[in-house]
Amino acid sequence: MIIRCEQYSHRVNSHSAVVMSSTARSAAPRKAPAQRRSVETVDRILETAARLFDERGYHGTTTNHVAEQSGVSVGSLYQYFPNKDSLLVALAQRHLAETAVAFEARLAELAATEPTLAEVTRSLIDLTLERNDSSRLHALLFTDAPRTPELVAQFDALTGAIVTEVAGHLRRVGAGGDDPDRRAALLVVAVDAAVHEVVRRYPMGAARRAAVDDLGDWVLFGVAAATQSERRKRPG
Repeated sequence: MIIRCEQYSHRVNSHSAVVMSSTARSAAPRKAPAQRRSVETVDRILETAARLFDERGYHGTTTNHVAEQSGVSVGSLYQYFPNKDSLLVALAQRHLAETAVAFEARLAELAATEPTLAEVTRSLIDLTLERNDSSRLHALLFTDAPRTPELVAQFDALTGAIVTEVAGHLRRVGAGGDDPDRRAALLVVAVDAAVHEVVRRYPMGAARRAAVDDLGDWVLFGVAAATQSERRKRPG
């Protein structure tokens, strides 16, 4: 739910698929570090890249800048990252991995306590907001990181886990309709997109809180309306 579903969905038109598959292949990180020193070097490179992307944006950041400020040679950087797109992909992968851990814990907590649908909704919206921010770096991860197969698979796995749990809560409270998985998938995608819009339009303050309240109400009203409509359509 951190990176908008449309951005990382593989369901694109055929022209886009050709363009993005070529870009994605060239943007995949080359190899994972194996030794401790290598891990520390890669971590340092990524931390530096994150800072520079946030400070200078995409076009203002180069691999030479990242290497210099990381204290490594350009050749050492290229062992792991062939270009700056691959740095963005690696940062997006790290972000998704951290997000998956956060959602795993939250979903386990919700499953154990069996809260109301309103509580489930607000809890997941709040966590999605926590895992998003209005920084330039996050905007780049959201809009510019190429869709490598690994990144798409990582995003799909996270989204699938959330959808499964949301569908379970819908069933539990009798709001899943004839296809709880479909309803949950639509809710997860819609909420994710809406949260990104909230972050973009309302960085902080009362306007953001009001927008989040509106989003929570919209989810609950939408589920209730869909459930009532389905019941009216049933024969007898």
